[in-house]
Amino acid sequence: MDVRVLGGIEVVDPADADGRRLTGDDLPRRARQVLGVLAARHDRVQSKDALADAVWGEELPGNHAAALEHYVSVLRRALQPGVPTARSFIVTRAGGYMFATDRARLDLADLRAAARVAEAEPARADVREEIVRLARDLPFAEDEYADWAAPARAEVKAVLVGALLDLAEGAAQSDPGRALRLGREAIGLEPYAERGFRVLMRAAAANGRKDEVIRWYDQCRRALGDDLGVGPSTETDTLRDALLAGIGSGPPGVERRRGDRRRTNRPEAPANLAVVRERPGFAERTTELETLAAGPDVIHVAGPYGAGKSALLGRFRELYPDVVGLGRGPGAGGALRLGWLRTVLHQLGAPADQVLDAAMARRRHLQPAELDGIAGALRRRGRVRPVIAIDDAEHLDVDSVAELHWLRERGARIVVSYRYPSAIAERPLGGLDADLVLRLAPLTGTELPPEVLEASGGIPALVAAARELGPELAAQVAMHLARQRTRWMPPAAWDVLRLTAALGSLRVEQVAAAGGLELDDVLGALDQLVHAHLLVEGPGGHVRHRSGLVRDAVAAQVSAARGQHLRARLA
Repeated sequence: MDVRVLGGIEVVDPADADGRRLTGDDLPRRARQVLGVLAARHDRVQSKDALADAVWGEELPGNHAAALEHYVSVLRRALQPGVPTARSFIVTRAGGYMFATDRARLDLADLRAAARVAEAEPARADVREEIVRLARDLPFAEDEYADWAAPARAEVKAVLVGALLDLAEGAAQSDPGRALRLGREAIGLEPYAERGFRVLMRAAAANGRKDEVIRWYDQCRRALGDDLGVGPSTETDTLRDALLAGIGSGPPGVERRRGDRRRTNRPEAPANLAVVRERPGFAERTTELETLAAGPDVIHVAGPYGAGKSALLGRFRELYPDVVGLGRGPGAGGALRLGWLRTVLHQLGAPADQVLDAAMARRRHLQPAELDGIAGALRRRGRVRPVIAIDDAEHLDVDSVAELHWLRERGARIVVSYRYPSAIAERPLGGLDADLVLRLAPLTGTELPPEVLEASGGIPALVAAARELGPELAAQVAMHLARQRTRWMPPAAWDVLRLTAALGSLRVEQVAAAGGLELDDVLGALDQLVHAHLLVEGPGGHVRHRSGLVRDAVAAQVSAARGQHLRARLA
């Protein structure tokens, strides 16, 4: 029995001739969560009290022990039908339950074992490759916001980032392209990993790109300064100087052009925020910027991975630096709860470090008098209402949302971004009622040249890849984006992506026939893929890939023999 929790829950019985497979969607929600908690804490007995507290929290049922026994029974029957309880991998022991990894293989246990080997044997690149292969997705995607899932997700992310950076450092001289890809993936997972920026600087230097060394250093400086209020370490500064000295003078005029661009593209905030200015290289979203500038009190910006939420808010901040403060949400672990507010206040010239430090040290919310003082300092800065913008805001806790409510009532405008409205439905941020939800659609032909539009499908992350990266790296970015956008979808979604990549534009019934899929499953997958802007509908009920980069990257995973077989089946 194979149990997989990296990504979504999936249970496969290799011994079953029919390839029996269950996903988290096939289980009742509470049963799935019981399995998730046991998997996250495998090989440790969980008392019924501890297990019920993790699963139900404050909604604990009256007879929680009986409820647990019921859901464990449901799991045993669903996952190992016909197997006696004494042989189940969910073991009853000492008044509780345990996931026994000697009776079922668990991918999270394999990852943890690989991490222990990697720590003990620093030279084992093969072990790090295995970690990257196993941990492409964080665990428990169905319950990513659950308190019990957060430690395991943070653990896997840390292990994956470490493995990516170890491999990137090993490749920085011999294979700079691979080092760049691995380093970018690492800082995408952990934006404050200063070591990751050093790897990227080394890889850029190996390519002889002085301008890229400077760009990665500047990105590191902005990430640490804007979000954490600190600067790069001495080690990073020293490395930058050494790399630049080793490369030589570089292309003539590079530094001068970069300096000029910084000076000319940071205009003073106008009194009328509805004026939006142009910036070369930015896919402008002029309408969205005007909406942010002149919109209502609370705006939610929503869009899937790679939709350009961060770029849009960053551009908003660049246009109006005296009016807009931009912070980043705390992430799933909840570290630095008030980091977003500290960043915003520093950017707007109204720091309140003493107040914030006192609240964070005591792990308490800000008091009304403290919030009134912050709001007053913001109001005194000018006649235009300040804007508090928070990127990746879905993990804001209940105290942060209450503080935003308070600041809004005292004159601040609020802008928050997150992936999907469903992502905040059961989170505290869902209580911050939006006056307007701004959903980011793909860019269009009026904003992009035809060749970039065809390659990217208007998806901003792929626009940047098409313009700035070579074919190999752009394909890697496209595949990662497709994986991220489909990770919440049923398995049929990936099957549909592969079929349309290999065979081209198809009608719904052709997709079902070629893939041997149920028509209802295909229709459900298509709804989600179109909503995620991966597929588009055409005339005659046909569907096809929106992005040429995603189509080609997915098609590359289909062997020639497999493609020929699919075409024959379709014919």
